[in-house]
Amino acid sequence: MKTLLYGGRVKELLSQLREMLKLLSKRAKRDKRKREILSAVIKYLDPRVHMMKYKQYIEEDLPIASGIAEGAARYVVGERMDCSGMRQIPGRAEALLHQRCVELNGDWENFFDWAYKNWRSKMEKEEKVLIRTNEPIKLPKAA
Repeated sequence: MKTLLYGGRVKELLSQLREMLKLLSKRAKRDKRKREILSAVIKYLDPRVHMMKYKQYIEEDLPIASGIAEGAARYVVGERMDCSGMRQIPGRAEALLHQRCVELNGDWENFFDWAYKNWRSKMEKEEKVLIRTNEPIKLPKAA
């Protein structure tokens, strides 16, 4: 079944699971749990067939597990926000995470130059300077 799943034959896998379900007795207590599990698996997989392009993903050397995303979240968020004694205000925590991403991506100098130029320009015009936003800001490319 793993071969079918990772080989891009998910519909065939679902067909086999349905056949297995038909072979289980509807009255036998020994098959009750197996029927429940198979039904749950079929119910879960069926609407997600279009998302299970594992063969294509593997051929393109793309990750098919969530470990990379979970590790990145732990590194970006956890290492900065989850230390002993830290308390965060949700609105400000997001701004802090934006800064963490700027730092981790090595864009701190570009970010600082961009922010300084914008702030200085506004201050020279005697405009108010807002240094916090909920919208992501596109940074200039490094020269």
